[in-house]
Amino acid sequence: MTAVPPLLEAGPGGVEEDLASAHALVSAFDSDQGGPGGGDPHREFAALRRTGAVHRSTLERIFTGADLSGTTGTPVWHVVSFAAADRVLRDEHTFSSSAYADSMGQVVGRSFLEIDGGEHRAWRNVLNRGFHRQAVASWQARLRADALSRLTAMADRGGGDLVGEVAFPVALTTIAGIIGFPLGTRIGTLYTWAVGLLDDTDGKIATAVAEWLGTPSTWPADSVVGRLLRCDDPAIGTGSALLPAVRLLLSTGTEPPYRALATLMYAVLHDPAVLEAVRVDVSISPALVQECWRWECPLTWVLRRCTTDTELCGVRLRAGDSVCVNLASANRDGSRWPDADRFNPHRRPLPHLAVGSGPHLCLGRHLAALEAEEILGGLLQVTAGRPSGPVLDTDGVSGRGFRSPLRLTLRF
Repeated sequence: MTAVPPLLEAGPGGVEEDLASAHALVSAFDSDQGGPGGGDPHREFAALRRTGAVHRSTLERIFTGADLSGTTGTPVWHVVSFAAADRVLRDEHTFSSSAYADSMGQVVGRSFLEIDGGEHRAWRNVLNRGFHRQAVASWQARLRADALSRLTAMADRGGGDLVGEVAFPVALTTIAGIIGFPLGTRIGTLYTWAVGLLDDTDGKIATAVAEWLGTPSTWPADSVVGRLLRCDDPAIGTGSALLPAVRLLLSTGTEPPYRALATLMYAVLHDPAVLEAVRVDVSISPALVQECWRWECPLTWVLRRCTTDTELCGVRLRAGDSVCVNLASANRDGSRWPDADRFNPHRRPLPHLAVGSGPHLCLGRHLAALEAEEILGGLLQVTAGRPSGPVLDTDGVSGRGFRSPLRLTLRF
């Protein structure tokens, strides 16, 4: 069992309090961003697709919906069609992930997110051992128990917020366990530090985690950190060199998954016909999850940088140009999905881009699918035998960079 540094150790009941505090910080950030980003951008994205697959834009216009007054903006190519987005994501030689050095890299440090080629493959070879389908299946019983326990407790109380009380803690506790953090760790504090919502001005958190990483024997051998620390590939490094990877895993293993879980619960509970359909035939659950990811991709875009002059859908790009790949727009491309704006769990399945494509295909896709199916199973169980069904109060899916419901208030 991993020893917890005193700074990161929670007392009795402290873990849940820490999780609640972390979600409060996330909610406050989302509210400050207008939820986050405000409005529904899909009409805007559809209008762009009608006039072309690739558009000259600015990061400010893409991220907020408008250029900032009095500034020229940061130039970028905005990729909005499925075909163009898929091509960019598959071609790491022309479109490099090094673009993240200027954004995520400024928060977590240099991680495998911004690395391409052989060095990136070295990282994935180790990380895949903790995230392949069979590895995450070993977490199914724990996931099921956690999801059902939280949903049952909420039902017994007469209701609550499915986002803050179920989706967020389930996603965070699961990825924290897979990384190797033991029960009793302030994982909420670690998460908000990892994504930059919690200031670590004196460096105490970073120092504690770095020192922790310097003691391989304290990490479970089958945990992600345990595997990384025992790897002899020089591309990986050891000890504190793994700090950016740990921060990135906490961030990407929590943020998109919990938002996807929230959207899934919204899709199922907002339309009684969907809940009834999956209740009648639970075998549609995997297709329902995939359709939910396609319909409302939790992460709207990813970034790339051109390494050479190239042409994309008739548009000339130059070496050094920044590229913003709009996953949410690509997943609503009507040339690939008929009636693409409609959530339809019965549609013919086609690969989408919610989990990316190519060399940087999401490592946690199998884990996210398992989390979703267990949450769905728990919902079916706690809502069974209630003829009128629970009452859902929500403002629906919102956001621009991240999309999900900010709240899902359920009353039994």
